Amino acid sequence: MRKMSPLAAVRAFEAVGRTGSVKQAALELGVTSGAITQHVHSLETHLKRRLVQRSGRGIELTVWGRLYLPRLVSGFEELHKAELEVERAGQTSRLVISTYPSLATKWLCPLMFAWKKQHPEAFAMIAGVHPEPRMDDDEADFRISYGNRHRHHARHMRLFTDRVMVVASPALVKRVGRMKHSTELLHQPLLWVDWGNEYLALPSWPDWFEAAGVPAAGVSAAHLRRDLVFSLPSASVDAALEGYGFALAQYSLTASALALGTLVQVLPLELPLPEAHFLAWSSAALDKPLGGAFHSWLINEARRFDVALRV
Repeated sequence: MRKMSPLAAVRAFEAVGRTGSVKQAALELGVTSGAITQHVHSLETHLKRRLVQRSGRGIELTVWGRLYLPRLVSGFEELHKAELEVERAGQTSRLVISTYPSLATKWLCPLMFAWKKQHPEAFAMIAGVHPEPRMDDDEADFRISYGNRHRHHARHMRLFTDRVMVVASPALVKRVGRMKHSTELLHQPLLWVDWGNEYLALPSWPDWFEAAGVPAAGVSAAHLRRDLVFSLPSASVDAALEGYGFALAQYSLTASALALGTLVQVLPLELPLPEAHFLAWSSAALDKPLGGAFHSWLINEARRFDVALRV
């Protein structure tokens, strides 16, 4: 493998070629003119090519020097831009937190108002997207996601294991009457979520009825009412809030509404999700002024939430 040119020597020649003067290059780099001359001679020895030559009282580039210089100027400009980007990233209080849309609107947003109250100087952007971001390509600082999607990230840790429960609006419960047994749900409007094929066996209405002890013959998807099917879990929660039916919804998406009383849990049976939610972060996230504080704060909030899920 070819040995790289000494960086100090390359930097000296680039400054000489760009400014057209050994003296100006020395002033720019904060060294003596003699040091610049030595560095240029060292680089010429390394490359086995003459790069500069005297012209009257000054110097000029040789054909080899003119060939070499443009790439160096471009390279040092890119290096300078990279250093500025790293410096800006280390100074900004801006954080980008990515999660899937339903969790963004129903769980993360309420939490973020508490974060902003503690850190009013912080600027946080919540990106509600399904695809996993490329964390080290500056697409996000933090990502909250679910299941085996952690395989997309180099740095991640578990946050909490969610569960699903049957919820409805108080108005709908009042209209149909308070239920005592799961079979009473069989002929009520049920709101469904189509999870797709990516996630591992997320609980569905047949799973819930089977766990409740309703005979299997009566709880197949073909026999149950299928009033509306949503691709977004948060949409089924919104439909339940409007009184359109009973939703089998995640606690993370309903906790705020349950606390406010705009949703009620209809029956006590709950089913855990088969996998956990996790937090991932970029390599630069914790070096940002508020990155480490946000990381610790979110983990503590998730732990409290996890404890509440187990009660």
